[in-house]
Amino acid sequence: MEEIYLDFDETLHPRLLQDDSSNTTTTTTLTDTEIIWTSLVTYGSIFAALFLVFLIARPRYPRVYNLKKSFPALHAPIADNAFGSLSWIWKVFSIDYEDISEQCGMDAVTTIKILEMGVKLSLVGVFNSAFLAPVYALLGNVVGQSDPVKGVSLSNLEPGHGAAIATTVAAYIFFGCFMHWIDKDFEWFTSHRHEFLSKKRETNYSLFLSGLPPEMQSNKVIEEYFGNCFSHDAVADVHVALVIPNLEKKVAKRDALVPKLEHAINVLTIKNKTPTHKTKICGGEKVESVPTYTKDIEDFNEDISRDIDNIEAMQNERDGAGRKTTTTEEDVEAGKGEMTLLIAETASEVQVLPDEFNDDEDPNQKDKESKIDEYRLTQTFKSGATVLKSMIIGEDGAPRNAVFVSFATLTDANLARQAVHNQEPWCCVPKEPPRPDLVNWKNIGRSNFSKQIGELTSMVLTVALCIFWTIPVSFVASLSNVEALTELLPFLKEPVENYAWLAGLLALLAPLLLVVFISLLPYIILFIIKFEGLVEIETMQHPSLFAKLAAFTIVQTFFISTIASTLFSKLGDILKNPTSAITLFAEALPAQSAYFIQIIMVQNFLSLGIELVRISPIAQNFARKIVSNLFGHNLTEKERNETFLGLRSLDDPLEYYFGRELGTKIVLLQMVLFVYGCMAPITSYFTLLIYGLLVIGYRHQFIYIYPISGGNDSGGKPYPIGNDSGGKLWINFQRLTITCAIVSEIVLCAVLLLKETFIAAVLMIPLIVITILFDLYFKRRHYSITSYLPLGDCAAVDRENESEGMTHEWLNDAYLQPALKERVAFPKKCPEIVSMAGQREEPTSWEDETAVADDHKENGNSSMSNKEYKLALQQYNQAIAVSPSGPNTYIYYSNRAAAFCYLGEYDAAVDDCRKSIQLNPTYEKAHTRLGLSLFFQRDYEGAIDAYEQSLDLDPTNEACFNYMVKAKERLGAQRLEEPIDAESSTVCGSSCWGPLGKSQSFDPSITNED
Repeated sequence: MEEIYLDFDETLHPRLLQDDSSNTTTTTTLTDTEIIWTSLVTYGSIFAALFLVFLIARPRYPRVYNLKKSFPALHAPIADNAFGSLSWIWKVFSIDYEDISEQCGMDAVTTIKILEMGVKLSLVGVFNSAFLAPVYALLGNVVGQSDPVKGVSLSNLEPGHGAAIATTVAAYIFFGCFMHWIDKDFEWFTSHRHEFLSKKRETNYSLFLSGLPPEMQSNKVIEEYFGNCFSHDAVADVHVALVIPNLEKKVAKRDALVPKLEHAINVLTIKNKTPTHKTKICGGEKVESVPTYTKDIEDFNEDISRDIDNIEAMQNERDGAGRKTTTTEEDVEAGKGEMTLLIAETASEVQVLPDEFNDDEDPNQKDKESKIDEYRLTQTFKSGATVLKSMIIGEDGAPRNAVFVSFATLTDANLARQAVHNQEPWCCVPKEPPRPDLVNWKNIGRSNFSKQIGELTSMVLTVALCIFWTIPVSFVASLSNVEALTELLPFLKEPVENYAWLAGLLALLAPLLLVVFISLLPYIILFIIKFEGLVEIETMQHPSLFAKLAAFTIVQTFFISTIASTLFSKLGDILKNPTSAITLFAEALPAQSAYFIQIIMVQNFLSLGIELVRISPIAQNFARKIVSNLFGHNLTEKERNETFLGLRSLDDPLEYYFGRELGTKIVLLQMVLFVYGCMAPITSYFTLLIYGLLVIGYRHQFIYIYPISGGNDSGGKPYPIGNDSGGKLWINFQRLTITCAIVSEIVLCAVLLLKETFIAAVLMIPLIVITILFDLYFKRRHYSITSYLPLGDCAAVDRENESEGMTHEWLNDAYLQPALKERVAFPKKCPEIVSMAGQREEPTSWEDETAVADDHKENGNSSMSNKEYKLALQQYNQAIAVSPSGPNTYIYYSNRAAAFCYLGEYDAAVDDCRKSIQLNPTYEKAHTRLGLSLFFQRDYEGAIDAYEQSLDLDPTNEACFNYMVKAKERLGAQRLEEPIDAESSTVCGSSCWGPLGKSQSFDPSITNED
């Protein structure tokens, strides 16, 4: 912040005291020290007030400030100890990185590591200030004593002053420590990243292949391809993406009706009113909601089931006719027509022939060859006709040029990801898939040309935004200099001269407005990256968003605003004497430290205070209650707690957007420290304060607030943090950090050259070279080893999984398109229905709900007997939906828990068992199944309690007793931290660890449905 004129001081630089015949008004400056002090008092006071409110409210309102302990759905053991009103500030540091990583996510712990790195580097800057400050203050005389902040910066040294060598020494110390700690952090990160990659997650066991040629767009072909590459059972599941727009529209319409039906049922059963609605918004017929919605959903279920059957039939045709990778010209000629050519290009011949053609001893070889040709041509026409039918009449089912493949072992998955699968550059491109619920299905199968055009469009729009963004940023930067601003806007001159406080206000206004502009950037860039055709849904967490935000922050917010502010403040001097531009920039750049200290104080004090107090969630929760009461969406516990019209309740918090926060706030904070840590050492004290507060604040938020959500892993356990990237953002951030270090060193060297301190500038060159070599060294191997799990580790994990009897049901249909998953949908969450049968004067169809529900239950039992567990699950869902509080509902929940057990979804099984027990505490099977589910979650204490309650109800249950003995054995070994020898198991053997569908050692009495 160079000059804001308020009072006269003769110790200012002589250049500021030159006579100007055109302007005889004498003005004086508001110093950088005064500006920083004003900002610290203003924004520091706001933060202090918010922090005090937080300290008072935190122990009193745990439902707001300790979500993970208050709400069972968000529970995490790490949050059980809330500590004291003040002691939490230091006791959150007693929770180690492993626990934070396990229960809060890799991105949470790596963000904490990044902030702690900032604390350490700030301390190095403080150490450097011990010799830099005296050198700048005592040996320089450009500023004198008028401005203490500027007086202890490089701008206080005269051009050519030899004392600038101290700046170079400080740079070697600072960036040397930086490179050392980066190297150490990489060792820590690599081990944790590999641990993450070894976990039983769909993403770790799966592969996404894009750019499939037509002859490989078949599940069977892909399965055979990888079977030939690895082994016949290498593939656990495979799904070629399909073009199904019509089905997706139907599913979307059906899914929109389900919550409407659920609410209508709530109105009918709880308020004892018949809900109605209009079939059209304007002029539609008024109809009863429950029967209308039920009929509409049933019609959609029927249509969707029929469409899925047709699509599966088309897939079967392709799988039977699309196994060869080439089509010869002779085959095309045999078709005698252009239509055959089109079919041959779309489908392919059959490589695997039926057994009747495989008799090598057939004497009629010519007849055999003729039959084979005829068979191949027939199958080719069938496959081609299927695709042409889809293309011409718009029927769903045509394959896209992309596939998701899940493997039985980590070894095969990692080998497949690193292999080259086709000689064409853009064919069969392997990539780690996003999490199943984050797949951006509308972009799956886009052509390479389309993606390249999209990426080019995104790049052009980003560059254009960067150019045009300069205008508002430059104007905002100019607000910090009143003299330049009054020249630009003459009407401000008189108010500034008449009201002294106005200049100070403008000084505070500039960084605040810049922060507002920065906060808008993520949303603009999020729109831009949608053109890139990303495989993962575009969110504030996406690496592409982070990369663009970070680059934008460095180029625009930092460099453009610095140059713009200097130009505005020194425009008159540069126009009078263009050769003075170099000297002015050399003085102005170090002096800009006050401006950036303002920005980082505004950005972090305000945001952290608001984050801790949770102003936005509290306001949303309050508004949501008003709106839901207004619309009557508050009849059940579910309705009272779920998100409604975009307004979230307290127990449904947003995830922390790591990518957005790292790309804006932390990158700018780090860049300010890197550039000004040596030129203006006072900066290090402010970055130390801010980094320290951020570490404390976000340790608390990650431990107590941000949810464990976003889907389940193989054990039915929820993913830590729904948008956890497994540390990928840390890798991207460190790449950028090293680049920032190189840029900062170059900037420092340039400033030293501009100040004509050539020896100090030349001595910076080796440091720049060392940092570049360090960057190249890391790029050679460090980043690549964090992308994949070493094959030796893969093999070790595979052996361990095999010894534990791990099966692969949890991978089945993980990457099946959502529209193909549910043939039937009804309200899944049961409403709180008050039995009103005795209150009704006339019988209604609802009194028959138990009979209908029992029919669904019997259908589910039949599906269980046939090992069709997903179909059974759908039937039990319908039984519960039809009779959510009937006399047999506890059985439906218990049976559904058994289905969940077979599918390996143990969290859901535990929930259903507990609901069953709540409805009928004497139902012994529910207790037994609860024990089984907890056993597989390795909650042996809970399993033992459940088994004991089951045995209290039925002491003759031998299977339950055996499992209780086994749970006690496991618990003892767990407490001793001794590994279990799977082969020594005397009850259920190694297969106890897998989902029940593959286990042969379970007593059927535990999971048999009623």
